[in-house]
Amino acid sequence: MRLLKNIIFPFSAIVGQTDVKKALILNAVNPSIGGVLIKGDKGTGKTTAVRALADLLPPINVVKGCPFNCDPNDTDALCDSCRSADFETELKPMRVVELPLGSTEDRVVGSINIEKALKEGLKALEPGILAEANRNILYVDEINLLDDNLVDVLLDAAAYGVNLVEREGISVAHPSKFMLVGTMNPQEGELRPQLSDRIGLHISVHTIMDLEERVKIMERREDFEGDPTAFKKKFEAKQTEILNKIVKAREILKKVHISRDLLEIIAYLCMEMGVDGHRADIAILRTSKAIAAYSEILEVDLHHVEEAAILVLGERFHNTSQNKNQISQMVQRAMDDLNKRNSERENSEKPEPDEDTTDEEGDTQTSTEESGGEEGSSNSNESQGNNQEFEDESQENSSDEPKTTESEPEPQNVPDDFEDMGERDTGKKLRSRDEEDETESCDEGLDIKKLLKIKGKSKKKLYGKRVDSTTSKGKYVKSKFPKDMGNDIAIDATLRAAALRSEGEITVKTEDLRQKVRKHGAKASIAVVVDISGSMYGEKKAVRVKDILNNLIEDAARNGDKVSVVGFKGKDALIIIPTTRRAVSFKEQIENLKIGGTTPLASGMKRGFEILKKEKFRDEYVPMMLILTDGMPNVAISKSPVDDAIDIAGSLKENEIHTIIINFEQAVKYGRDMNMELAVASGGRYYDLEHLKSPGCAVSMILDNERKDL
Repeated sequence: MRLLKNIIFPFSAIVGQTDVKKALILNAVNPSIGGVLIKGDKGTGKTTAVRALADLLPPINVVKGCPFNCDPNDTDALCDSCRSADFETELKPMRVVELPLGSTEDRVVGSINIEKALKEGLKALEPGILAEANRNILYVDEINLLDDNLVDVLLDAAAYGVNLVEREGISVAHPSKFMLVGTMNPQEGELRPQLSDRIGLHISVHTIMDLEERVKIMERREDFEGDPTAFKKKFEAKQTEILNKIVKAREILKKVHISRDLLEIIAYLCMEMGVDGHRADIAILRTSKAIAAYSEILEVDLHHVEEAAILVLGERFHNTSQNKNQISQMVQRAMDDLNKRNSERENSEKPEPDEDTTDEEGDTQTSTEESGGEEGSSNSNESQGNNQEFEDESQENSSDEPKTTESEPEPQNVPDDFEDMGERDTGKKLRSRDEEDETESCDEGLDIKKLLKIKGKSKKKLYGKRVDSTTSKGKYVKSKFPKDMGNDIAIDATLRAAALRSEGEITVKTEDLRQKVRKHGAKASIAVVVDISGSMYGEKKAVRVKDILNNLIEDAARNGDKVSVVGFKGKDALIIIPTTRRAVSFKEQIENLKIGGTTPLASGMKRGFEILKKEKFRDEYVPMMLILTDGMPNVAISKSPVDDAIDIAGSLKENEIHTIIINFEQAVKYGRDMNMELAVASGGRYYDLEHLKSPGCAVSMILDNERKDL
């Protein structure tokens, strides 16, 4: 854990990123909003903005000396130590506490002080990161890459506001209410939906494309690095202004009122967006009240609700300008619908007019409604004009596209064939005659298991949740006799074994030692060995190879797997993508692939095998080789093209490297199926996709199927 107390770039000096700054400020005003998830490209200032918030956080009143920052005014949330004794209070600055990706569960949750438990009989806790984060900001960079067991811990703490530590047969609980701020690059994989749903505001950050703002970023960074103290002093007045506004907004937040009409609009928006559950509704409510409080307004208006809805729901669209346009349109429709219902309700309550005065009163009523509509429009404009709290940020973000209303596209002429088929999708292409013999693509209900020709089986579960860990990472589930003397000793099991053997005073001997058995979420390190030779038509093969590799890369990113890509052609193999969890950054290499030459299959397998031998002894990644070939090798290493490949396949089996062979192109077989022989020799599995039009997404389905069996 690292407390961010160094000289930090001033929050008010950050150029652009209006929504990010706004979301962080609103969470500082009302932490119950639920935190912020900031998605964006690398190098867009996500981490800088979060760490800069530390200087704007108001102090909190805590129990003096309490490691959990207990709130003296919340007696129900006090820890056992504070509850059982008189205490003094003190003001303490809020902090941004960082949770590193490589943290163990014990470091995050905390651990029991065994020495005090044995000698003094006390349930003493060695505080972890969640203890430090109580009533502070918990920041997780690259939150989408966080280990699954740590995500489970965060979910439990976020749900109950309590961290329960159960170690060595002893249980200790302490309060853990924190504002969760996460940053991530979506290209490196998505965040688990359960955790994403717990975070109130979802903001997207993009590279600034305005020339003047990019120059300003460079100038300010140079000034800051040249003299940080002088640079901070330059923005001190602006920092103080924002801090004072946050403190004042916190004071008046409880007095802010929102009408039932606006609550109906919030509910309407969430239903229209198809939002699951009710967290989004509550997040919009709390955010709109925080916006009003920061504006020093005690009544929430429609503009506040619209602004809050964009921050909470906007990222359900891919296009930022479309976010604001669609939500604005929905807000307007909801308002019109509400006005219509109110008008109908008012009319139903009025007595029916006499026949002689119907026309006159009808004209009068119409005139009144038109006048009221103009007045309502005026009030709405006045409300929006008064809300200038994020003026500086809005000016910096002036490059956003203007709101536009997209018109409905004109219906196009549809061929009779489509009418007969009942199809309304005019973008769907008809197959040409030379494709009629090919199987439909995987998005049309393809059964991958029917394409599995040889089934190799793993002896034990290697991939996914609750897999045996070989390091100190993961959740402690039971104990075992140690094979070697490591440092991950199961104290509770060791003491029980010693107690059974001892008479009187407990003495621990070597034979009493027990080791912890941990479970964790295991990922794969996939070495993709792909045939880029010219054994098939170059252009058609190039399209298929690129489609497969792009799908593989996206699939690995979604599942948090590592990927390396080895291509073989000519006389040797080359590494196209080195082993990485960020293979999406190498898509340019995929697009520039050239197909042609002979087929040195053995060289490609050898290079992939060398990569996976190193990966086998690193971290907690399961080595997996994916061989994409037509099974027609024609370049040898030492013996013959076939024998060399079979020998390497045998080495894969000896080293317990899970192997998948995939045939993705039609080839002429000369009396033997080389791919089947490779699958048998490697103890792996063989899929035949040669008749598929779109083998790319089928490969993603294969990986999903393999993960279930690993």
